[in-house]
Amino acid sequence: MVFKPELSWEFLSRDEIAFRTVKALRNHVVHLKEASHYYSQILKDIDPAEISSPDDISRLPFTDRTDVVNNLQLFWSIPFDQVAEMVATRGLTGLPLVFILSKGDLDRLVFNGALAFNAIGLTQEDRAQVLLTLDGLLIAGMAYYRALTAIGVNTTRIGHIPFDKQKQYIDLLKPTVLISTPSYLKVFGQRLVESGYDLRNTSIEKIFCVGESIRNEAFELNSIGKTVQELFNAQLFSGYGVTEFSVSYSECAERNGCHSHPELIYTEIVDENGNPVPDGTVGELVGTPLGVEGVPLLRYRTGDITFKLPGACSCGRNSDRIGPILKRKSQIIKLKDKTVYPLAITSALEDLDYIKDYILMIEGKESFPDQATLHIVAPASRLDSITAHLREKAEVSIPILISNIATLNSFRGGTRREVKIIDKRNQ
Repeated sequence: MVFKPELSWEFLSRDEIAFRTVKALRNHVVHLKEASHYYSQILKDIDPAEISSPDDISRLPFTDRTDVVNNLQLFWSIPFDQVAEMVATRGLTGLPLVFILSKGDLDRLVFNGALAFNAIGLTQEDRAQVLLTLDGLLIAGMAYYRALTAIGVNTTRIGHIPFDKQKQYIDLLKPTVLISTPSYLKVFGQRLVESGYDLRNTSIEKIFCVGESIRNEAFELNSIGKTVQELFNAQLFSGYGVTEFSVSYSECAERNGCHSHPELIYTEIVDENGNPVPDGTVGELVGTPLGVEGVPLLRYRTGDITFKLPGACSCGRNSDRIGPILKRKSQIIKLKDKTVYPLAITSALEDLDYIKDYILMIEGKESFPDQATLHIVAPASRLDSITAHLREKAEVSIPILISNIATLNSFRGGTRREVKIIDKRNQ
């Protein structure tokens, strides 16, 4: 695919974006009625011509994860001889969902990633290393690798290999940018520093972080973001991807919110009752991905809690921007005496440098309180201070077990070190 940034709507006026969005939403509903077995029934009484403004989408039904889980193959909207790639969600809150992509979907995915990297100033002069797993049907590593090569960046697929070999590739290939998760970078960086490696004086200038928030609501670096920046002495940029959308929201050079790409997705923020909320108000992220052929969706409720930023970005783009992901509704833990979001716990744990690794294990049965247990790699002498820190920062008290790296990796199935939450309630 030849990357043509001029095809993006990002720099159009807000009025022009709204005008084009209306047309795109009409076409999307027509496509859903014609191509999707699921939506052909759900939308049979909907006239696309009645969509006269972006706000009219609020009259259309939501789609949530349960709908897709229970009717997955009804959402598949192309024959198998047109499937070019298959990907799956990470499955941390239930069974993995397999999504099919056409060649057009792959081109769309590449265009999205290329826009993200273009926005942070990557060029053919850069050298990138992708420190994301490229197997297991995961979309991120594949998507970002394709996008980097589309804009001419010299790109190496490193994945997850022993840290000493990764260090060799930094010295040998001299990357200017890394693509990875903050958790992985934290452990990788700490190991190199412990070995005496001068990580703050390498060729690395920028790091594109995916999978976890690196900022708080005020857009300041959070604990893990600060740690990664201090370790690598590089500029950090945040990206938030949704497998179901085949799209990501990402920061520009201003690093003040993650931009949507309006030609690829229509973004809403709604309250608990599904009503739209004003910009700046926290609510659930809802997306309608545009131009998807394999698994087109309408008003998909992510369960992720964030907010839209008001006004235009100082970079000149007029696309919607969202804040960091603050909570995930689907992972809420209902303990005997209170409810708590896992991100409150994991954010508190990231404050403590002596914790080398951890997993929050969530279990439970319907109609009974959930059970949450922390498995932590840390000195046993620190157990009381960890317990006290969680009470203060997350307002929660749960069992903590001192563990080791091998045991935690066995929980993860031997792969994807960045997994910090394992939710077994839906398995």
